[in-house]
Amino acid sequence: MIVSMTEFSMLIFHKDYDAFLPELKKLGVFHIAEKNSEGDPEQTQRSQTITEINEAITILAAHKKENDVSSTDESKTIPEILKQIKQAKEKSEEEITEEVKKLMEQYASAYLPSLQKKKSELEEVYELNRVLKNTQEAADGSIKILEGFVPRPEKKRFSAFLDSKGIVYVEKRALFSDNPPILLHNNWFSRLFEPIGSLFSLPSYNDLDLTVFFAPFFALFFGFGMNDAGYGLILLIGATVMKFLGKPKIKRSYLTLVQLLGGITFCFGLITGNIFGFSIAELPGLSLLKNVFLKDKQIFTLAIAIGFVQILFGMTLQGINKMIKFGFKYGLPQVGWIMIILHLLNMFYFKILPLYAHVDVYIGLGLIIFFADPDAGFFKGIGTGIWELFGITGLMGDVLSYIRLFALGVSSAILGLVINSIAWQIEKVSYIGPVLFLIVLIFGHTLNLFVASLGAFVHTMRLTFVEFYKNAGFTGGGNPYKPFAIISN
Repeated sequence: MIVSMTEFSMLIFHKDYDAFLPELKKLGVFHIAEKNSEGDPEQTQRSQTITEINEAITILAAHKKENDVSSTDESKTIPEILKQIKQAKEKSEEEITEEVKKLMEQYASAYLPSLQKKKSELEEVYELNRVLKNTQEAADGSIKILEGFVPRPEKKRFSAFLDSKGIVYVEKRALFSDNPPILLHNNWFSRLFEPIGSLFSLPSYNDLDLTVFFAPFFALFFGFGMNDAGYGLILLIGATVMKFLGKPKIKRSYLTLVQLLGGITFCFGLITGNIFGFSIAELPGLSLLKNVFLKDKQIFTLAIAIGFVQILFGMTLQGINKMIKFGFKYGLPQVGWIMIILHLLNMFYFKILPLYAHVDVYIGLGLIIFFADPDAGFFKGIGTGIWELFGITGLMGDVLSYIRLFALGVSSAILGLVINSIAWQIEKVSYIGPVLFLIVLIFGHTLNLFVASLGAFVHTMRLTFVEFYKNAGFTGGGNPYKPFAIISN
């Protein structure tokens, strides 16, 4: 969910101005809009480099050795002497380089906290100067005008602060055209997936925050692509152990996400009957479960079905979002697409509902053609609608993209089976067979776990950011909300 923003324009009297800005910074809720050289607000935030240090140190070292080149030693030619000098120089440079590295490591360990503190102080100074630069002056400099955005949950606290300082301000709800910065607010489950969504883009103020909507699909697709209960159990146990040990370099939310994905993978592996490349039904005493597990044909059908569900869900979200933000007629084309897709599914697969002489298809086509561009003229709008109908080819391509879930799961299971077969063959070797058997199993399944995890993660992101985001009407391009605040303690 995107937190709604409130825009403030403040008239700040000059006598209170210098004392006001540091206190505003302590409040930590106010985002300052950037301006270019003409004084107009820019649509994007800038990232600045605080400090760059690029010093080159050249050290010239000479080694002197008594009688190194004597006047009586005629066996050494000048090239040989130069070669010896070059070798001595290279050796000296290597020794000096090692000494410099050790010295730099000592300095880094000793002075890194001080450098980080100084960096924070410089960032605060920069932020203050940026605010001063983006402040407009009026009434011959006696009045200063500052404009920015505040999240609605912070509006009361911020307004109370301005009132306590005697600041005159104008408050209004931020508009889509203002391109406010983006602050997300989700529940604990959706927050786990926010870093994944940020890999693509933050939503614009005009978009829905799709994190809460793609999160369940993402977890399901990852388990679908891994398709092995054993690998899921390893991910679950590994992340749990790392959380228990309290690894400082890994965020606990990342480990919680791995736990969740591992748990989903474990459950999906049990449904398909795969564990470490073995079929559970082929294990001793478990043959009765053979008909319980999903077959390859059923897994293939499930992948296509999930694709249809997510695409229809995305279209529904896009239609509802357009109706709420722009008006009812703007979401009608998505209603038309949903009617056509449901009709085709019923006609070719379910065959449950009567077709009504394809009346629903004609209604869907009419909604797409006549409402594709409600703001355009009649003929231009119809032309746009007819062009939109060619999207049916892209729609079929989107659905077929979900076959990759089936392919990933099958390939992971096959690779696990191959690893097991090789290990059993090597186990027959005399004396060292059992040792090689364990080595092949551990190394092979570790490699397969890494490849399967990477493939499942990457292809699930692809389905999310391409197929789902496109059908949900996601535009992206939002800028993160970074309030004017105290950075260091």
